Amino acid sequence: MIDIVVNKNSGKGNGAKCLEAATSYLDSRSIEYAVHPTECVGHGCAITKELCERGADVITAIGGDGTFHEVLNGMDFEKARMGLIPSGRGNDFAIGTKAASFDPVKAIADIVRGEHKDLDYIQVSDKRCINVAGTGLDVEVLLKAAKSKNKLSYVASLFRCLLKFKPYPVEVTANGENRSYNCIMVGVCNGTQIGGGIRLSPISIADDGKLDVIVMEKPKHIPTVLVMPKFVKGKHMKKPYTHHILCESVSIKTPAPLQLDGEIYYDLPFNAHVVKDGLKTFSHKD
Repeated sequence: MIDIVVNKNSGKGNGAKCLEAATSYLDSRSIEYAVHPTECVGHGCAITKELCERGADVITAIGGDGTFHEVLNGMDFEKARMGLIPSGRGNDFAIGTKAASFDPVKAIADIVRGEHKDLDYIQVSDKRCINVAGTGLDVEVLLKAAKSKNKLSYVASLFRCLLKFKPYPVEVTANGENRSYNCIMVGVCNGTQIGGGIRLSPISIADDGKLDVIVMEKPKHIPTVLVMPKFVKGKHMKKPYTHHILCESVSIKTPAPLQLDGEIYYDLPFNAHVVKDGLKTFSHKD
């Protein structure tokens, strides 16, 4: 039995198309399933919790990183495994980790095949994060894109925010060391990219039991907006305004809200640790 939690509106309707393809595959093989559409923010988490309480074995999320985030936060991994069928606009986690096929038929076939694969996730206070947790510029970009009447892309919103964004101090404690930065943004990364292809942490590996903390400061001698092309392409890692910390846990003091997988959280302490092999999913084969 496969339970499917789906955001049909993800990817401008791609979620509904992926659902149709996946269920057609299951129907053709007489595999039992149930479909559970999400209707509002937080619904995916609530559905998943209820399914786990009822004894579900496999819960498959169809949607973007936001849907994956909700289902992850509802999962009881002692009872069930989480299948992944990407159908969002960005699909950053799946692209960066190759955790699932973008062909919904191949993705559901991987789940049906049932070969287990364990990946890490990030625990941030009482919330789980599948891809990247961040504060600073990325939050401002998400808020601006959400408020835009013409639905600005992440990259367009990033460019606008860089023109006006003012850095602020953060304290980062990891590996027994405390450091202060004049911060543009901090990303705690399990996956490699955000915003539909911006390679924030190209060195991240989602099953190494480590977090990659990327701290970007304001460049000293050039306008911040001029670093955007390198940032988008992942060529910022060796620049003096970029700091990389490899760790298992990190505490960040910040006055700003957080984003976890693109979802905004206010008043959530930024205390994060890796949960090694915590994401019980399925192996993807090309």
